[in-house]
Order: sequence, then C-alpha cells, then structure tokens
Amino acid sequence: MPDAFPLTFSSPLWMTIALVAGAGAAVVVFLRRLALPPGGLWLCGAGMALLCAAAGRPMLLRPAPREAAVMVDLSPSTRTADYRTRARLHKRIESLLGKTPYRIYYFASRVTSEAPGGDVLGDLPAEETIFRPPAGAAGVVLFSDGRFDLPAIAPPTYVVLDANLESPIDAAVTSLEIRGKELAASVTNTGNPRRLVFGGTLDSSPATAPSGSYVLTRPIDPRASIVSTRLGPQDAWPENDQLVARPPPAEKNERWWVGPSAPPGDWRQVSAGQLPADAAGYLAPSVIVLENVAAADLTSLQQQRLQQYVRDLGGGLVILGGDRAFAAGAYPGSVLETLSPLASTPPWPTTHWILLADGSGSMAGMQDGFSLWHRAADAIVKLIARLPPDDVLSVGSFSDSLAWWSTGKSVRQTAAMQLPPPGVGPHGPTNLEETLLEIARTSDADLPKQLLLLTDADARINDPVGLEAALKAKKIRLHLLAIADGSAVPILRPIIRDTGGTLVKQFDPAKWTQAVQTLMRAGAPKLLVVAPLPLHYAADLSTLPARDPAPWNRTWLKQSAALLAAGNDAGKQVAAGAGWNVGEGRVFAFGFDPGAEAAEVIASAAARPPRDPRYRVTWDCGSRLRVAVDATDDGGYLNGKTVRLDLSADADASGGLTSGSIPQVGPGRYELTASAPRSPVFASVQVNGRLVDRIAIAGRYAPEFDAIGNDHDAMNRLARRTGGQVIPPRQTWAIDFRWPRRELPLGSPLATCGALLIMAGLIWWKLVWAM
Repeated sequence: MPDAFPLTFSSPLWMTIALVAGAGAAVVVFLRRLALPPGGLWLCGAGMALLCAAAGRPMLLRPAPREAAVMVDLSPSTRTADYRTRARLHKRIESLLGKTPYRIYYFASRVTSEAPGGDVLGDLPAEETIFRPPAGAAGVVLFSDGRFDLPAIAPPTYVVLDANLESPIDAAVTSLEIRGKELAASVTNTGNPRRLVFGGTLDSSPATAPSGSYVLTRPIDPRASIVSTRLGPQDAWPENDQLVARPPPAEKNERWWVGPSAPPGDWRQVSAGQLPADAAGYLAPSVIVLENVAAADLTSLQQQRLQQYVRDLGGGLVILGGDRAFAAGAYPGSVLETLSPLASTPPWPTTHWILLADGSGSMAGMQDGFSLWHRAADAIVKLIARLPPDDVLSVGSFSDSLAWWSTGKSVRQTAAMQLPPPGVGPHGPTNLEETLLEIARTSDADLPKQLLLLTDADARINDPVGLEAALKAKKIRLHLLAIADGSAVPILRPIIRDTGGTLVKQFDPAKWTQAVQTLMRAGAPKLLVVAPLPLHYAADLSTLPARDPAPWNRTWLKQSAALLAAGNDAGKQVAAGAGWNVGEGRVFAFGFDPGAEAAEVIASAAARPPRDPRYRVTWDCGSRLRVAVDATDDGGYLNGKTVRLDLSADADASGGLTSGSIPQVGPGRYELTASAPRSPVFASVQVNGRLVDRIAIAGRYAPEFDAIGNDHDAMNRLARRTGGQVIPPRQTWAIDFRWPRRELPLGSPLATCGALLIMAGLIWWKLVWAM
C-alpha cells in the first residue's frame, strides 16, 4: 500500500542548492577556458555542482511506514453500540483510515485479534474494561464508550464517538443501604417508567421507577434473612437491575434499668448511685431507662455522662414518670430537663418567684476564705437556673432598705443577666419586717408567689399578725433559709406555716446552695395528678394497647419533639409521651409508668448501639468500597492506631472473608479503598482490637455496569494526553494522523551522481580531443 504522504525537501537541502548554484556556474566558466566541448563542459559542471551539494549533507523528509491499531471495545457496557454491527464497523473504519494500513484488535478485560462470529459482534466477558494498546502501535483508532481507567502511557489515540452510546436507555439500582429498620434503595432511570419490586420488607407491593434519580425506603421485615430491590427487565443491561443484602441481627448490647421496680426481661438493674462517672462505661448499654428518678438522685457529673451517652455515643435513653420525676423530681434547670422531649413546666408563667438575700452588715463576715455575703449571693444566683424558665422572677437583697437586682422579668431573661449587679454589698442593719411589708404592698395578686428568703433573721418583728395577713392577701408563700438562730426565727415560724411555706436551717455556708434549692423544690408545683388519665399511644408505638395510668405527671410537648402518647384530661389533650433525637442518639420520655410490657417495647424502639465518639467512620459502598476513619479526642489527633477492616459472610464474623489494615493517610485520618464485594457481607472497623463500627453491605454487580454510555470527560482526557483527538459521529473523511517523518540523507547519492557526471564529461572531452 503506498505511503499516504509525498516526499518533501528539508530546509537544509534548499539552502544547499542555493549555495552550490553559483559554484556550479563558476566551474562551468573555468572549464570553458580549458576549451572543453559544450557537452563535456556541462556534464563536468553539473557533476561538480552535485559534489558541492553532497558536501552540504542535504536531507529529504518522508513519512516512516506506520500501521494504525484499530481497537474495538466489546465489553458488555457497549452492548448497543452501532459499531457492534460488523458491516457498519468496517465501513466506518474505511472512511476514517482511507489508505492507512491498519490491524483490528478486540478488547474487554483482555485484547484479542479474533473477532466473535456473526453479523453482530457479541460481548467479550469482562467485569471491568481494561484499555491496553498493543506494543509498537504507532496510533490507535478507538471504538469504545471510554468506561475504563486511562493508561499511564499510550500512542496517539483517536476516539470514535458512537451515536448509539450517547443517550442509552438504562435503569439501575445504584445502591442498597440498611438504615436501622429501613431499606433504602437508590435508583436511576434514563428511560420509561419501570416496575420496582422489593423483597424482605413489610410492604412488598411493587413501586414505579420513573425517569430520573431518587431514593425509596421500605420498612424491613424483622423475620427476613435477605432484602433486595429489583427492576423489571426492559433494557440491554439486566446485570445492574438488582441488589441484594442481608440485614444484620439486633446487636446484643446491655440494657440498663435505673429505678426501684424490677425490670422486665434481660435487663441489668442499677441504682442511680451506680451509674458510672467514666464516659467509657457507657459504651456497654444500647438503652438506659430512668424509672421515676429525681434530678437530685444523680450527681451533676452523672447527668453530664448521660448527656454524652446520648449526644456523642448515640445511645438511647427512656425517662419514665412518677412522683419523683419531671416537676415532682425538680427537673427544671437540670440536664434531665434538657434531654427530655417533654417539658416539666408549662410554656407560660404560673408562678412569680421572689429571691431575697440578706445584705446587712453582718454578712460581711468571713469563713473559709469567702464572705458570708458572697456565699449567699452565689446560692441565690445558682438557684435561678433551676426555676421554670417561663415563670416570672424578681431577685434582690435587703438591709436597711430593699434593693432589687432585677424585677418582673422571666426566669430565662434574668438568667442571661450579670448578677448581682456592681456596687451591691453588705451594709447596714437587717430591716426584715419593712422589707416583707414592702414586697406585699408592691406585689399584684394575679400570680401565686414563692418568696425565698436567705437571712440570719436577727431582726425585730413588731406586728407578725399584720405581716401574715399582708402576705396572704397577695398569695405570697414565705420560705425561709435560716443561716443562724436569729431572734425573728420563732416569730416567723407560724407565718411560714400558715402561708404554706417551708423553714430550713443551715448554718454551714458551703451548704447554702443545696439548702436554697431544697426550699425551691418545696415551693415548686409538683404537677403530679392522681386521677387516672385515659391515653393512647401514637406514631411508632400506636400498636400498644391504650391504658389509664395513675398517677401521672403533667408535661408539655417541646418544639421539634414527636408525640408518642396523648391523654384526655377533661376534654383537653395532654402530651404524655414524646421522643426526639439528641445528637447521635435518641430520647423518649413518658409522664407515667407504662407497665412492664409497654416499657419493653418502648425501650426496644429507643435502643441504639453506642459508638465511641473519638472515631467517626464514613462508608462509601458504591462501585468501590471506601472506608475512612477520623480519629480525634478533645481536639487532638489520634495517630499511630491499628485500624482494620474485616469483611465477613456472617454477622458474628465467624465466616471471615478478608481482613486488612486501614493505613493512616494524614493526622488522625485513616483511609482504604477496596473492590466492592460481589455477594452480601458484613463489614466492621476495629481500632486496636475494639469494634467501633459495623454495617451490612449489599452484594455489588461488576464495575462494568456501574455507568452506561459515552464518558466524554474520559475520552477528552485520553485524546489530550496522547496527542490524538475525539472523532464525532458526523466525520466521514480520513483522519489526519500526522505521523512522525523520517530523515532521508542525500549526501552519498548526490556525491555518486556528481562523480559519474564528471567522469562522463571527461570521457566526452577525451573522445572529442582524439578526433
């Protein structure tokens, strides 16, 4: 087959001819003087010129003889390509290559020169397409969809776009995830609506998969050992129409019951005092039930650990009511109140709280490095956070006169203020009677009032009867924290009793904070109702039978909480049970005792296996399995950990398949990418031999079927990287391959020709001279 390119002169050749032309003419003139005959003259002149040209080493450029490699992708993802028809493929090759020699190769996961039989080229088996040009190929004409990893090195590649692969019709189940008790299937569809069938779900009715991409969820049947999602067959790639997974069994974590009653089932009963103070101790239970537990039964540290257990470890917490729970258990202001989806107090004011600290000169005395005034003011300020946030609050101090720090604001507003205000301090006498009378005179009679008084009561009360009448007229209940045996204590005792207040004596300043909170609990409404409450369960607990519990705590649904139980109190709905997510975990709260059977169901619904918050595991279960672990603790990176990924056919890891180390790739960052499993497996991540996360992974079809159609981005990158180009379907003319050209030296041929011409000229001259 002739070359596709003509011979061309190189620049040095043209320069050589230009330079020797004058030299040749000069030689002719010189030889003419020697009386050479014209014929011999011109032969010798031409020969000398060629010798001079040869000395300049001229070159010709001619294309090197090259052969193109035509590579035809017969992997399953190109099943509908137009070039799969043998006649059309050869017609297209002839139009694009013209007179260029070529050899055809067929490839999928391997390369072969033998074509499948038939008028339509069938598939070459492949789980993943591999593009590997044959050795020595000067250039490649590629018929493919570009769905392969680009090679590091390749000759100039000319990618031929196939019109049938531009917008192929395909529907695929792209992922299948088990999210707790739900099955989530991700589906893409580029064609007409398709039938979608679920297996192993409570709702097995078929769905319709319209054109587009979306996620559909169904509740998993707890008896199912296999779950699946399958599309009805209507396209050329049935391989990606179905995914199958195995739901993991319920995790066998401990269940803790904190309360006086005997727990139902296989629970571990612990007392409030036995709750661990170490955060690591909360990695054992999947659910903790607080049955009729008061806020005071748990230390501040224990309550913080419960909050961390739910928010950070992702555990489940259930709060059950009773005569020591919610408002009756002094939840307002505590961590338990923050965690509960039910508010212990109404979202409107029901009480006006009045807090007064003795600010007389006697409070300037020192004890244990603190003044008595500092201790008293601190106890009053700390009490504010324990009050119902929507109640009205007035707070101040008194000595010879009454000094308000804040008055008439809500507890929530007052808690945001800086108290006590600057310039307030102990001074003057204890003018107690006048202070109480002024409060009675200036108060309205709308809301009930709880007056908490912290004083040594070293003062005179001249008219106790009138004082008591004034307090009763304004609905003021007097509560006294006597910090010394002052002279007014015996006089105030009957007033406290008759107004419905409480008297507490505490002479140790270090215990005043606790004592004033005891006063507050005595004055706070208990909101505990003894009459039966007709109620029914709702949402996820709607299958539980209705009941009429007694007693029950009056509670209110918080914003964003989901109602789980509602009661009917004289025609008004009562929020008796609710749930919400807190951080990574979940909290349920019920203002009554649900009974053993219902408590078991409630706890199961709330249970969540805890996770170590130091290790956050991210999974990507697509065409490749990718797992990343971010290890941090208190803002610092955890480096040098032994992190492993285990894949098992069984949930208990007894059917081990593979196990490998997850390498550290950065500060506190561990990552691994592996082939997606072909059958359903359970994957777990362990750090230093301890399990930190485990999920179920659906069996994946081969990467060949992850995406169907032309990958324009990959095609363009391949063409740019190799110096080729992308050939559109409308191009029918031959490809300009721009083969590299080879230099052809002309020095020796020109010198030989020059010598022969000179010899011929001399012979001519000799013959003429002899004549």
